Amino acid sequence: MGLGRIVHASSSAQLGRWLHELGAPPAPVAALPISQVAPGVPVDGPCPELAPAVRELHRRRWRA
Repeated sequence: MGLGRIVHASSSAQLGRWLHELGAPPAPVAALPISQVAPGVPVDGPCPELAPAVRELHRRRWRA
């Protein structure tokens, strides 16, 4: 048994940009593409429609 389909709302590249824009510290893990972490696993994402909402969550976290 292995990993099934991976679904994600945003990418590590997006997170890196958002954290930089917000003046937040960088993520504590390496920003690797999911295809490098789990090669051969079906992936759906990022979802452009959810990007503004996810960015807003990070903005709230780092502006609090």
